[in-house]
Amino acid sequence: MLKDLLKSSIVFAAGVAAGAAVVLLLAPESGKEAREHLKDLAKDVKERAQEFCEQVKDKVESVTQEKEA
Repeated sequence: MLKDLLKSSIVFAAGVAAGAAVVLLLAPESGKEAREHLKDLAKDVKERAQEFCEQVKDKVESVTQEKEA
């Protein structure tokens, strides 16, 4: 169960990084626009990562409580 969560976390992070790289490489923007876009993208990634980490934390706590019961 925890191995699956870890695998999912790694796949999620790799997907986010790959998506960000593609966006930056293919976006026809000026330097200022690219920096703004990157800033917005980083904020979005941070929020998604925090939500994902919270879900993983909740799942781990749930599994731990089930094992203790």
